[in-house]
Formats: sequence, C-alpha cells, structure tokens
Amino acid sequence: MMDRDSRLVAVAQALADPLRLAVLHHLMAGPSSVSQLMTAAGVEQSRLSNHLAVLRERSLVRTTRHGRQMIYELHDAAVARLVESLGQIGAAPAPTVASAPIAHARTCYDHLAGHLGVQLFAALVARGGLQAPGQVPGDVVLGSRGERVFSALRVDVAAARRERRRFATACLDWTERRPHLGGALGAAVWAELVSRGWIVRRSGSRAVVLTPAGARGLKRTLGTTVGR
Repeated sequence: MMDRDSRLVAVAQALADPLRLAVLHHLMAGPSSVSQLMTAAGVEQSRLSNHLAVLRERSLVRTTRHGRQMIYELHDAAVARLVESLGQIGAAPAPTVASAPIAHARTCYDHLAGHLGVQLFAALVARGGLQAPGQVPGDVVLGSRGERVFSALRVDVAAARRERRRFATACLDWTERRPHLGGALGAAVWAELVSRGWIVRRSGSRAVVLTPAGARGLKRTLGTTVGR
C-alpha cells in the first residue's frame, strides 16, 4: 500500500508544476519533438529537458527516436484520461468554454471529443452500434447492430478487440458533461475519420474540424446529422 501511495504522490508532484502540465496538455494533440515542445512552452531546452526527465521518470510520457530527433508522447491512454479529467477542475465558465473551437470538436488523446464527439456517440447509440451507457461512465458494449454500424464506418471491430487496452469506454466529456467514445474502438473510429479526410486538425491546437465530406459521410452512414 505504501509503495502504491508513494507512486501516486510522485505522479501528483509531477503534475503540480505548470510547465509539466502544459507539456502534457500539448501532447494530448499528438507526439512532438523537443523543439516543438520548446516553441509551445516558450522555454529554453535546458529547462525543458529537466521537466521532460521528470515526466519520463513518472511514466507520464514515453519517447521514440526518429533519426537525430527524440519524439515525446503521452505514455498511454490512462495518462490522457488523467489530463482530460484535470481539465474539469477550475475550468473556464460554461459560456466561455462552449464558444471555443476546442469545445466544439477536439482530440482527447486518440479519440474524438467535444460537442462533435458527444453527438457521434449519441448517434452510434441511436443507430444500435452501441448500447446506451449507465449513469456512471465506464465500459460500453456493442449494440444489436454494432458489427453492421462499425463496418459501414470501415472500422475493424475485431482488430480493436485485440488491442491491449479497454475495448470501448463512455468517456465523460469535460465540456459537454456527456460521454464520447474512448478506448480502442474510439481510437479506431478517430483514425478512420482522419484517414478519410472527414476530420482535419487545426494547426497548433487540439481543436479539429468536421469537413463537408465528413458531414455528408456521417449522415449517410449513421442516418443523422452531426456537427451542428
């Protein structure tokens, strides 16, 4: 128990620094090089390196080497959920948040969040792709037409089940206070929407945009309009 508690304290201490927390928020949009993190954080490399070392030691980020560059990314989906949850504490007043592009549609690590993500989740439930979640967000299962609905979206459900993570979750959206789709299935949906050009990222932000082709494709596939 003490060992687990000490690890939790170490993680909490790592998150207590504003710069380290800013780095984690930036990485929610995807992997970044040290130079990109320097630009985003507005600090010199020597200072940033010390903070990155703490995040690595606490297993909050991981690295891969591409040529001469070291690329940083969030360690896993659990860290992403933690960072997203922290955004619910001391968040901006509802009118301010609701008007921001990031509230309309954004990435939550590797799945779709914001108003658009919540709309998509609701459409999947209405279409029978997912069973409606309970009162407390958590794991969700396929609905009576799950295989057919996700096949129409070109999402490989079997491949998502093989991932070494939770298959599908009802992830409570911090701006909408309703669920969007997380887990391996949520990541698979996100990847397909991006690969087909139905969703594109806003440069330098976690905010994303539903393209006209995406709006038409989702209406054709799910039988309802999302994105408004």
